[in-house]
Amino acid sequence: MLFLIIALGAGLILAAQNAINAELSACLKSPIAASFLGYVVGTLFLFLLTIIIGDFSKIADLFSAPLWLLTGGLFGLIFVTSCIILFPKIGAVETVMLPTLGQIVAGMLFETVGWFNVDIIPMTLLRIVGLIVLLLGTYIAVVLATQRKTLASRTQNNQASSRLVLRLWAFGAGVLCTVQSTFNGQLGSLIDSPTVSALWAFVIGLIVLVFLKPNTWQVFIRGVKMPQSWSAGVAGGTFVTLMSLLIPKLGPGLTVSISTLGVMVGAMLVQQFGLFKSSRQNVSMTQVIGILIMLSGIILIKMVDCKIKPNT
Repeated sequence: MLFLIIALGAGLILAAQNAINAELSACLKSPIAASFLGYVVGTLFLFLLTIIIGDFSKIADLFSAPLWLLTGGLFGLIFVTSCIILFPKIGAVETVMLPTLGQIVAGMLFETVGWFNVDIIPMTLLRIVGLIVLLLGTYIAVVLATQRKTLASRTQNNQASSRLVLRLWAFGAGVLCTVQSTFNGQLGSLIDSPTVSALWAFVIGLIVLVFLKPNTWQVFIRGVKMPQSWSAGVAGGTFVTLMSLLIPKLGPGLTVSISTLGVMVGAMLVQQFGLFKSSRQNVSMTQVIGILIMLSGIILIKMVDCKIKPNT
């Protein structure tokens, strides 16, 4: 029961991180700068955590890992920065739901084909039904909810087209998040330290961000004084750490299902009450129904336990 509560809390933390990052981006007037500050704090947090748990010596094992496994941090950087950019444009709920859909679909593909040495889960009827239910819930929560809000307007064509692009972007970001998680999971298993794997992902993202133009020393000094930078970085590091703790205990299916529930509930709270200075938007009953249907689909997909190892 304790681990279930922790998984729910991990999802709430991720929802809060998205909102805090968006607030930080608005303060610094740069999503790249917001990512940079979050990565600085997250890297420091995970470095200290690595020392505390006694895994510091395992950092050397990174140099013997395959090169492709070391690139997960790049995909994570794209995912985090995308969420920061998309949050004020499509709202808290859609910034959570659409990447979640991308993660689930990509995860199903990886598990069905056995890519990256993940355990194979055959494409059973139950998983197909779950995917259909998931897509239905997404359509209700995203498409129908928006149509109900804009039904009275006849000049929404350009906005609708732009919003479709943003939604596809959010979906793609979720796919990249699954790629990152898969790479980091394989790396963590190889070196026997999920914490060091997460630290490396943050380091790679930080190295890239250091060389981007908006990240001057002036921006760094200004941003490091803001509590949002520390909150976002610690939240990101905490989420990664909790997921590393929970998956061995609960399994990936239950962990993802419960944490997704936490993320969606958290996103709805952020949007409904305008938390972390986000734009306040009333959550509609259509969105609530769609989210509940999405969760039903996630459970159907993720609770299948007929796994076999891929041929290597």
